Amino acid sequence: MDRFPKCDGCKKQFTLKGPIPYLLPCLHAVCETCVTSAAGGVISCSTCQREVNLTDTSLQKDAVRQKEIFHLTVKHRPTDLLCTHEDDGNQAVCWCQECEEFLCEYCQNIHNSFKATRRHVVETFGDTESRGMHAEPVCQLHNPYPLEYFDKNCNISICFKCRIGEHAEHDVEDLNVSADAAKGRIEQHGKNVTAYHTCHQAYLKSVSKVVNDTKNTSSALKEAIHHTFHSLRTQLDQREKELVTDLENQTKQELSKLHIVQVTSESESERCKWTSDYIRTVLKYASNSDFLSLERSIQDTAKTHLRSVPPETHSASAASFNTGGLEKLKSYISDFGSVNEDGSAAQAHTLTDKGTQTDDRQVTDLEKAHKHMLVVADDPTPLIRFDAGIKTYTLETGTRTPVILQCPKLQLDAARANTDHCHVTTDGELVNSRPAKRHRHSCRLRRYRGTCSSTPIPLPPPPSNVTPAQHTPRYWETHSRVGVVGEWLGWPVLLEMGVGEESQVDSGLCVSLQRRFWCVGVGRCGRHLGGLCTWVCQPGERGECYSNTMSATPGTQATLHYGGVLDVGRGRLAFIDLDREIVLAKLDVEWRESLLPMFSVGSPGDFTVNMKVVSGSDITMTDSKKSLIYNALT
Repeated sequence: MDRFPKCDGCKKQFTLKGPIPYLLPCLHAVCETCVTSAAGGVISCSTCQREVNLTDTSLQKDAVRQKEIFHLTVKHRPTDLLCTHEDDGNQAVCWCQECEEFLCEYCQNIHNSFKATRRHVVETFGDTESRGMHAEPVCQLHNPYPLEYFDKNCNISICFKCRIGEHAEHDVEDLNVSADAAKGRIEQHGKNVTAYHTCHQAYLKSVSKVVNDTKNTSSALKEAIHHTFHSLRTQLDQREKELVTDLENQTKQELSKLHIVQVTSESESERCKWTSDYIRTVLKYASNSDFLSLERSIQDTAKTHLRSVPPETHSASAASFNTGGLEKLKSYISDFGSVNEDGSAAQAHTLTDKGTQTDDRQVTDLEKAHKHMLVVADDPTPLIRFDAGIKTYTLETGTRTPVILQCPKLQLDAARANTDHCHVTTDGELVNSRPAKRHRHSCRLRRYRGTCSSTPIPLPPPPSNVTPAQHTPRYWETHSRVGVVGEWLGWPVLLEMGVGEESQVDSGLCVSLQRRFWCVGVGRCGRHLGGLCTWVCQPGERGECYSNTMSATPGTQATLHYGGVLDVGRGRLAFIDLDREIVLAKLDVEWRESLLPMFSVGSPGDFTVNMKVVSGSDITMTDSKKSLIYNALT
């Protein structure tokens, strides 16, 4: 049975009648057979691989395991216990602590009838407890005196006679008191080891999580690598088709030209042959008068043929396949991509890309002033579902570690748009007009005059020693075509673009009126009449007003461009006015839940708004925009 302890040398189970166990310094046990047969006097523990030199170390019998084996045998293998009083082979049914013998029913009756043993404590196997199997040992020098004291000087248990004899001058304590103190210390050791084991279990759990995360990351990376190279293969196939199509078109045009030349030359050749044949006929059959009359005509015809004498061969420009830069392209492909264990894959890409940039790359004065540049990098880091269709850039500051900037592909949620005030067109634009068919269902926004993105932005997991905090900024834009139709007397907010916590998405008419929302807005203000202003709002506060965004005169039309920079991990949110080329505000926020990008176009009335969300690969990353994003993040 597996519940019986095993020897840590030969792996055989200990039995009551088998070799006795000996205690190793590592607290594992080996049987007497392994001890006596140890090669070279060295025994090795198979559990912890610790070797013990028996010439230097004296092993003691493992009394605790002997008692454990005794108890387990009584409890689980009682048929192995035979009467030891008469050695008659009868099945034992009880145990006498004082005699330390197993008794069968017959011997038990005899044992209880003798005057000398009738007062002995006899326990049946069903009543035997683990701590009550053996009588307390007696002094080997003064048998049958029990061991009642503990000599701290000699570190042994002694009896009363020893106490008043040779140990009289020693530091002696009651055996129970010493035993209780030792038991308390052992219990504390047990608690310490248990706490240590708990720490290891927690650590192993974290390692298991990292193992799973590593496998998931590997799977995601494989998918990303496959997708990247599939895209490259698709692009190469497309380029091949384009080149083949160009070649076919050029060949068709050239063949058409050659066909015209060929037909013209064949016609001229036929005419020359006919003239030549006629001249031979004249020379054969004409009279003198015929020669004189035909000479003029034949001369004119011959001159007509001889005016355009063709070359011996026809030469034309032949098509060729220009493979210039092929070796460089192969080199780029060989060096393209990297998988870095420390998560610095994007940085490795950037360093590689530096060596492949052309010499005529222009760097603006603004970039030189900030000593940074923004270069495209295909980052193999696995992306969450929100970031499908993402465009990734690496932001370098010159002296700091490069920062990965992600441009996720955002989709306006047409199914949640408040159709009392706006709708999302088939082209993906949010307009401030009611749709032809109104939709009302529980999923739509009822108060908020706009819509949100189709997928929320999750907050990163809390940082730990195993998973450090994630800081990956995101960026997107809105391009809004605005037209003033009449005198504006209604709702003062023209448009908004921002983010908010998911549970508060429909708690107000606009972003600036909601509890946990932040946005850049355009509309009327009480100070700057006759024009529209731009501002940044956060809960309970409206920021600085930027006037002269556009005129409020009827008939005025303009396109307004704003950008949003969001670093969820660092708690940074910033808004950019792309027309003014300024950072409107940089906000440091502690978010409590997942965020939703929000977009509002006001109510239909005296103005029209068509808002287009520009994200992912659709963003044009200009030099000035790079500098603005850098400024927003610092």
